[in-house]
Order: sequence, then C-alpha cells, then structure tokens
Amino acid sequence: DSSCLSTTELSGSPFSGSSIPGAVTSYTGVMKVTFTSDGSGTADGFAASYVSSISNCPLSGGVLTSMSGSITDGSGSYSNLLYCYWIIAPSGATSVTLSFSSFSTELFNDKVRVYSCPDSSCLSTTELSGSPFSGSSIPGAVTSYTGVMKVTFTSDGSGTADGFAASYVPLISNCPLTGSVLTSMSG
Repeated sequence: DSSCLSTTELSGSPFSGSSIPGAVTSYTGVMKVTFTSDGSGTADGFAASYVSSISNCPLSGGVLTSMSGSITDGSGSYSNLLYCYWIIAPSGATSVTLSFSSFSTELFNDKVRVYSCPDSSCLSTTELSGSPFSGSSIPGAVTSYTGVMKVTFTSDGSGTADGFAASYVPLISNCPLTGSVLTSMSG
C-alpha cells in the first residue's frame, strides 16, 4: 500500500557513487525512494524522473480461483507502459496449465512472463521454462506444478500490437498420498 510500511529493496539498489544507474521498476504501483547521507562528505546529489502505468487488463491484479478461466490484455491493441498481472490459484489444484489461443506483442520489448508460486501470495516466484514470451508466435502450453501460477504482461513506451489471450485449467488430485514418498515395502 502507499504507506510503504513494508518494503522490498529492488534489484540493483542501493545506488551510490558517480555512475548513473539504469531504470528501476516497481510492479506494485508504489515506489519509495530514500536518500541517506552519512555526513562524511558532499557531492552534487541526484535527479530522477518517473513514469507510471495504469493497468486496463481485464481481471488484472486479482487472484483467479475458478476451476478454469481465461486471461487477456483486453480487446484491440494494448497500451504503451502497461503492467498487468494475474495470480491463478484454483482451490485444491496440484498443477495449473496455461494455453495461449492468440499472441502478438512487440518483439523483445513487450513480454508475457509466467511464474510458478508456492502459494497464492506469490511473494516468491520461479520463472517457468520458455518464459518470457514476445513476438507473434503462439507459445506452447506452460504448466506450474505447484498449483499456483502468476502471469505478468508488460509493455514499454513505444510500439504496441494486438496482445494475447490464454486459458487455464488446473489438475485436481483426489488420490490419497499424492506427492508423498513411500518408503515401506508394502502399504
């Protein structure tokens, strides 16, 4: 939230010295910048600018718990400077598979990323094999074997395309002891 009572340091931070750092992106909609001096010397300081983006993707920012569903960037061409995310966490799922039905983004610059998460908070993520996706080839199906998946879509400030549409289905295991290691000779 905007109070920034709980923060996570972004990759590459902190910055010091005379080298100009690259761009830093926060995907939460909030960024806290703190400047600290130890009092041992002075320098010219810094100047920074920011650009914000607004998500207009349907259902973006929510946790999808339906037994099947779809995600998309919306109808028509998507906007520049877009950030959208979906967390897919059907109750009881042991895996979730995402299949794309259409795909067209600005090659190399506008990307769909797919992650596996240990739980629906998705505070810890592992990017799945093949991700990120960009360009005009429809990616193959992607599966998270944790039962939770996070999908992000980002666009830069120049050039757009038609975007993407995808659907997901979970695997629900009703088998007793699924995922357990059986070590006895009988049971």
